[in-house]
Amino acid sequence: MKNALIGNPTKVILAERRTLFRIGMRKTLDEASGIEVAHQVDTFESLARHTEELPDVVVIGCLADVPRAPLAARRFLDRWPSANVLVLDDNAVLPDAPRVGVLPLTSSPDEFLSAIRMLAAGYAFYAGPAPRTAERGEPQPERITRRETDVLRLLVAGQTNSAMARHLSLTESTVKFHVQNLLRKLRLPNRASAVAYAYETGLINVGELSEAAGEAVNR
Repeated sequence: MKNALIGNPTKVILAERRTLFRIGMRKTLDEASGIEVAHQVDTFESLARHTEELPDVVVIGCLADVPRAPLAARRFLDRWPSANVLVLDDNAVLPDAPRVGVLPLTSSPDEFLSAIRMLAAGYAFYAGPAPRTAERGEPQPERITRRETDVLRLLVAGQTNSAMARHLSLTESTVKFHVQNLLRKLRLPNRASAVAYAYETGLINVGELSEAAGEAVNR
């Protein structure tokens, strides 16, 4: 995570009108290391006023003037397309943006923290219900090996090739080989797609990554 590596906290804006829900998120973030809540707002208008300088992550839930989180997120991204946005919604479709996350309202505090760290590291993801399985007759992706799964977990946690190599006691070229191989097997175009695939298929749960993401920050 870039900010953590240079000693700066990950700055977050919480945009949510439901007071108890917002207080719970604030408490979770205040107790986490390396994260700072820059502002709390309950309307889209107020959110717009507080984003002259974009934070690392903007969390968007139900707002007083735009109750539907996906709609609020799309409006926000229309104005600030480079923002990292976490959408809190049970049925949201992932917006077509490079660094957007969708997290169900039933998620745990650990899942919430991992989602913040993933977005701050520059990854998009969807942690809602898994997509449909392939229809009969459709080719299935190849099964990835245990080592490739290890690489995928670290990739999702935001680690670079060199960091993964140190973590797994491998050479960087071997890590690159494993990354390329798992992308080929899963028929995915790039690393960001692998991150999204891991969440969408349930191969990796957001909650599993709170510890791994913390290790990535400290390395």
